[in-house]
Amino acid sequence: MKALTETEYKGYKLFFYDNKYENVLKKIADNNIKLTEEYKNTQRNYVAKISHKGRDYVLKSPRNEFRIPQRKFFTLFKGGEAVETLKNINNLKEKGLDIFAMPLGAVVRRKYGMITESHIIFEMAEGEAVLKNKHRAVEATKEMHKYGVYHGDCNPSNFIITENGVKVIDTQAKKMHFGNYRAHYDMVTMKMDSYKEMKYPYKKNIFYYIVLMVKYLKRNPIVAKIKKNKKILRDKGWKI
Repeated sequence: MKALTETEYKGYKLFFYDNKYENVLKKIADNNIKLTEEYKNTQRNYVAKISHKGRDYVLKSPRNEFRIPQRKFFTLFKGGEAVETLKNINNLKEKGLDIFAMPLGAVVRRKYGMITESHIIFEMAEGEAVLKNKHRAVEATKEMHKYGVYHGDCNPSNFIITENGVKVIDTQAKKMHFGNYRAHYDMVTMKMDSYKEMKYPYKKNIFYYIVLMVKYLKRNPIVAKIKKNKKILRDKGWKI
């Protein structure tokens, strides 16, 4: 596997494994990239289709990372979502897990050591969400768990059926800790939110019941209302 390259450019840091992506990353830093289609443009995230020299990419900017003060502060000690996603998924591919829409490079800007702007580009994976084949999302998630990583947003819209099989999107592929708590969290999320008829694939242990408790707590009307109001205030610009 090629080593990760980190280079400075106009106050930004560019990260990539293959030099052929350096120029498109510079264009993103310059805010001079061809925008083809916007998929999402919210206070929390920006996702779009971009084009450079005849090739399409997916561009994502995880805005919550630098608009929420506590998350921004902790970027002092972390590489950040874009860079960690780039590293995690490329390392997993090297180990033999090739089921992801591949991240190709990242652009990060910091001030006083904290991230103030970040972007990551992915290969363009053409296909359809597994809405009619949800079992394939479950199988892909189980493959991730075998490698000791979890999805974190386990719903059918984050799994695409392509001509090369199922591709996993919108995940940082973080390592699991605390037993298999995160594996159960992925599967319980899928079953409760999107796939109620799913046959539960794992043995139900203490971590499964902890996940259920957490899920039901989050669905408590009072807790849900607090979270909703907090999100509304953040979207209005409150730093909470």
